[in-house]
Amino acid sequence: MPGETLKLEIEVFKLIILTMAIIVVARYRKLFETSLSPSLIRKGTYFATLLWLGFLADVMNDVYPTELTKSLDDIIISLALLLGTYYLLDHMMRVRVKIEPSKALKGTPLLQDGAYLLSNPDVERAMHLSSGKKVIALTRNPEPFRKRGLPYLWLTKVPGENAIDPLRLPAILHKLIENADRETVVIIDGLEYLILENGFESVLKFLTTLKDSLLLKGATLLLVLDPNTLEPHQAALLKKEFKSIEQ
Repeated sequence: MPGETLKLEIEVFKLIILTMAIIVVARYRKLFETSLSPSLIRKGTYFATLLWLGFLADVMNDVYPTELTKSLDDIIISLALLLGTYYLLDHMMRVRVKIEPSKALKGTPLLQDGAYLLSNPDVERAMHLSSGKKVIALTRNPEPFRKRGLPYLWLTKVPGENAIDPLRLPAILHKLIENADRETVVIIDGLEYLILENGFESVLKFLTTLKDSLLLKGATLLLVLDPNTLEPHQAALLKKEFKSIEQ
């Protein structure tokens, strides 16, 4: 019948589209991991695969209807939607990292608004330079900031307090920009790790976008890094974008 034929064509079309989507994600997984965490991609793959099985069962029910296939497609799709909802809620809870700057360090401000590169890889020195300002930190070592009650993002692939995957550069960028104001210094201590995970070019684009956005808000950006850990041309590119502090 025409109505049944049209229904079958629609079901086959949905199955083909979802199949193509799964293939694209699998083929370009590394590209997606630059903006999404591997865990989120993996969970999304589980959800899409289960949904694909549901669509397949729906097509089979239209072609070879049986007592089993009549309800199997609905059961599988319902499970997929239930699993997808759980993954979504779990992800939303995990990414709710509060880093609102609320505590100013004691002392007289030592830095004017701008973007700086502290060649001495000393977090204590960076915090001293940030005296009189509120601080947000992006760091591989959160303990010095935690002791002072300063907000931070911990660069790690391990779940933990204020942890964020180093591959999630867009998410990191958004959180830092969103929470900074003209009284804020954003300290980045962990560039070597970011470069290791993302490559220098991606991190440089991240830093220049962050720098421009923070300067528009009147905030300050302070990188803590030993330039000797970089290739000479990499260090030169950073020094073009950031004022060097040699102390």
